[in-house]
Amino acid sequence: MGTIFSRFQSWLDKNRNSLLSRFSTDEQETQEPERSLTELPSSIASKLISAVDELPIDNPDLEAIQSSLDEAFEKWRNNPEVADNSLVILSSPVTTVSRILIESLEDWASEKQITLRPLKWICRPQEVENIANKLRQQLGRGTLTANSKEPEIVVIPNLSWCFLRSVDGLEGIDYLQDVLLQDNSRFWVIGAGEVGWEYLNHVSHFKAYCGESLELPQLNPEQLQAWFEPVISEFEITFAKPNIEFPNSDENQSYQNRYFSRLASISEGVNTVAAQVFLHSMCYEDKEKDDEEKDKNAGVLEAQNPELPNLPRLDADEHYILYSVLLHGDLTLTALCESLGDERPFVKGRVQMLRRKGLIEQKNGILTINPIHYPRIKNELSNNNFIIYESD
Repeated sequence: MGTIFSRFQSWLDKNRNSLLSRFSTDEQETQEPERSLTELPSSIASKLISAVDELPIDNPDLEAIQSSLDEAFEKWRNNPEVADNSLVILSSPVTTVSRILIESLEDWASEKQITLRPLKWICRPQEVENIANKLRQQLGRGTLTANSKEPEIVVIPNLSWCFLRSVDGLEGIDYLQDVLLQDNSRFWVIGAGEVGWEYLNHVSHFKAYCGESLELPQLNPEQLQAWFEPVISEFEITFAKPNIEFPNSDENQSYQNRYFSRLASISEGVNTVAAQVFLHSMCYEDKEKDDEEKDKNAGVLEAQNPELPNLPRLDADEHYILYSVLLHGDLTLTALCESLGDERPFVKGRVQMLRRKGLIEQKNGILTINPIHYPRIKNELSNNNFIIYESD
């Protein structure tokens, strides 16, 4: 068991940067929120973005996962023939679910000394018709031997890498449905984006093959404020006076509380969205400098009222592109073309337009939704009859 856990730890360390990255900067285009930071001194803007990027996973997510995992796993271990053999962790499609899931399991498995069999992928296989075979090769059936005293946990960090919305792209899901139904000798922990999860439930009733699902809790104002506190302290960030006065002697603290109440509301408690809005709200003002400070960046960072940027007008083709990226969480251009069933030159041109509008980001050839636009893109697509929310 120790050897298997050591292999998992070695794989995690080797691929940590790919799996645990949260915030991306587009390779060619200036995106939100970086565009809003151009008025800040470049050195301060760069340090601010890095500081936000390095914030740790927020504890409510870790605690929720580990608590739900404890309960579901114990039920299964006490009665594997009857109890559900899986737990699905749901997050927004702009949250790096693999990061949250792996960091949660890393501590949990270490504490309990439980064997893990992770799906060692950091992206979707290029040939989608081979996804099922690749899953089978790595995960197999893996039934436990009669002499085994320790259960085995299969970890799928990101379910969206196991399918593509295309003619041949759901064979991996067919394989997973079979093993989840037939193999009760292993417990499965699956990370999934909420939009992709709803799509799979609509087209293949995937939920029926799984056990409990946990939707990561929305962060409340106090939790967001505590999460950002290291950055606020490091950069001595102040908070702008809101439109409504507060009868409180500690004015800046009142402004700060009001700021995070609004931030939690408009970001829907999603940390990646909140991080981008937080950066987008920053304003820099020079201080009065004496002769000794002229060459230094002596100024004040002030957080203005947090706002989501407005969506530009979108046509039907752009809706389909945005939905496909949102559904899968991340896509290469080739996979996006296959998902849409459209020619590469057409899709590439449309993607470039969406990148210029700041709605899509591209890094290392991977397309994702810019988190700051996620809440309004989601509502825009839902209003145009795309599968976004759980159906009644």
